[in-house]
Amino acid sequence: MLEILGLVAVGVLWINAEPTIRLRLLYKREDWFFRLINCCMCSSFWISIIYHLVVYHSPFILISSIVSILAEFVCRKLNSGL
Repeated sequence: MLEILGLVAVGVLWINAEPTIRLRLLYKREDWFFRLINCCMCSSFWISIIYHLVVYHSPFILISSIVSILAEFVCRKLNSGL
């Protein structure tokens, strides 16, 4: 459970970090890299997949999907101004 919450936090921090925001402003092409730096759900999914590949040598798709959905909820709540 803590691993999932940690990956959620990393995904949200990645999207809301100042270097990522600056990179988003500079990079204007609509391709896979733009989706990776612009979408919290996409980036959290791939961060989780890479983490599980490195640590467990197996991509846990279900856990990565849960992480990406939770990260999207947290990111929307954080950026809504409430």
